[in-house]
Amino acid sequence: MNDKNILDIDNLSVHFDTFEGTFSAVRNVSFSLHYDESIGIIGESGCGKSTLSFAIMRYLAKNANVDGNIYFKGDSLFEKNEKELQEYRGNRIAIVFQNPDSSLNPSLTIGFQLDEVGIYHQKLSKTAARKASIKALEMLNLGDPKSIVKRYPHQVSGGIQQRICIAMALLCKPDLLILDEPTTALDVTTEAVILDSISHLRDKLHMSLMYISHDMGVINKVSDNIVVMYNGEIVEMGPKKSIFEHPHHPYTRALINCMPRKGVIKENSELNTIKGYVKKRGKNEFGCPFVDRCEKRNSTCESLYGMRSVGESHTAACDRAYASDIKEKPKKALHSKITPLKENVDKTSTLLQLEKITKVYGNRKKVYAVNGIDVEVSSGTVLGIVGESGCGKSTTGHMVAGLYRPTSGNLLYNGENIGLSWNHRDKQILKEIQLIFQNPGRSLNPSHTIEKIIGRPMKKLAGKTDRKALREEIIYFLRKVDLGEEYIDKKPKQLSGGEQQRVAIARALAIQPSLVVCDEPTSALDVSVQASVLNLLNDLQKDSQAAYLFISHDLHVINYLSDFILVMYAGKIAEYGTREEVMAPPFHPYTEALLSAVPEVDPSLKKEAITLEGGLPNPSKKIKGCPFAGRCHRQVGPICKKVAPPKVQISDTHYYYCHIVENVE
Repeated sequence: MNDKNILDIDNLSVHFDTFEGTFSAVRNVSFSLHYDESIGIIGESGCGKSTLSFAIMRYLAKNANVDGNIYFKGDSLFEKNEKELQEYRGNRIAIVFQNPDSSLNPSLTIGFQLDEVGIYHQKLSKTAARKASIKALEMLNLGDPKSIVKRYPHQVSGGIQQRICIAMALLCKPDLLILDEPTTALDVTTEAVILDSISHLRDKLHMSLMYISHDMGVINKVSDNIVVMYNGEIVEMGPKKSIFEHPHHPYTRALINCMPRKGVIKENSELNTIKGYVKKRGKNEFGCPFVDRCEKRNSTCESLYGMRSVGESHTAACDRAYASDIKEKPKKALHSKITPLKENVDKTSTLLQLEKITKVYGNRKKVYAVNGIDVEVSSGTVLGIVGESGCGKSTTGHMVAGLYRPTSGNLLYNGENIGLSWNHRDKQILKEIQLIFQNPGRSLNPSHTIEKIIGRPMKKLAGKTDRKALREEIIYFLRKVDLGEEYIDKKPKQLSGGEQQRVAIARALAIQPSLVVCDEPTSALDVSVQASVLNLLNDLQKDSQAAYLFISHDLHVINYLSDFILVMYAGKIAEYGTREEVMAPPFHPYTEALLSAVPEVDPSLKKEAITLEGGLPNPSKKIKGCPFAGRCHRQVGPICKKVAPPKVQISDTHYYYCHIVENVE
């Protein structure tokens, strides 16, 4: 400890007693955080990042056993009783959790929940607490905070909910702010605003910051120093520039290599992955925790393992990382053991056609979710749909899948109008169009085995009833998604998030559909698992010749997997074209803003994110002019708000809707 440190973690270990034995969540962790410093904690799910933050706040479960110590400004937090800790929690150390839905009470107004912090911690009057709450919301650039405090959490978007949680944490002006993956499931534009807000407030309030994430791009943007954790242990730590440019531990290098990045496309490369997954580690297991997944392991791994200095303020437990950043693996042939599901299809034939599709929710108070979409999807191709939350991309996908019925317009599949809800669709159409959801944990029945989950649609829609043959076919599809026969009798809770998503993919493809709607299937996954799932989806798409409607807010993911890209905003098309046409250069200002907001993995690549103030237009009102006019950084004048933008055709496959036309030849 020294006077420069606000936080000292000294040889901290957290073990949990379970029916299966005692497991280590955090083991022998030591590091310090200086005043006015930002530190990033990075690693996959199960590496102990969140347990570390809970230990600092003393929020651990009763079955946790803790060794070591944590010092805040020289005071031991583990020597404080619950009453004494109240002076630290919220007032001096605040935490923002990953999921704002579970942090905010749905039955109380936003203002009441914010005021409660000022009244309880700062002993303010109700009037003073409300003024402080509105001021905190203003600090986070939230428009019309006086209106927001009167709303309930469900009446604002996910991005605004998360900013409210940050405002709640900032009300007491804490010395240390801990952020536990607060932007994981948010849009890139919302993420950029939140990250910029955090950086600004850190300087203004002189806070120290601990930012937990599995995304190297985000950590690159917010941190001065980085701590890399694997299976509860620190495997490398040091300054951001040193970690990115000269990583020493193979796990650090592998995390950096897994990130989809600009210029990496499916035709040429497979995304780098980390084989295997993070396994639980017993209290009495020692040695390198990464050895079973490491491509650089050798006979000296155990004898030489341990933290050592590898540079100025840079330490690592191993020094066998790749010498420099490796390129993505060259594209390989498909698995030879797998026979193609379908012969080559005609990619020029139109499989799906949306004509003036709209979706309006409600009767008295209407919500205009999708406002006249015209787009085609050809057989065997991938259409990526990108945009912020609330832009209508998921609603569009769900209408195609039959979960919603279009309010107006034609939804044509092979020339047949299928604009009906799923229970009125022909059985063959149900078989031909499948859906993969964002959250595999919620889309798999927890009481069923994997065999039953995959087998049920095969029985219901494909008419396969022979039990022995059905089981063999289920095993076949499990192998296609790189899972073994041993998974067939397991239940979803026994699988990791990545394995659950692979089961969901197997279920969708087991009945050999012609169109698969993928609704953000990788947004909640670790970068290593995301890379593996994207490689798998790409291989299976080539193998099955199915068309994909791939929905995502991550432009790097969209760029890697898509043949065509549709950019949506406020229920309308902003831009459409082939991947190359949309990604460089973007013609629509909204596409430009999306591209600028994507966090870069390489710290040497500096770019300014285009900040989009405010939010999407009110969906309960019809839009007169350009829906993006209120936030556009290239607005040409009053015409933008008064007149609907024209369609600007650049090529046979590329167009956008905007009043700006000077870039078009």
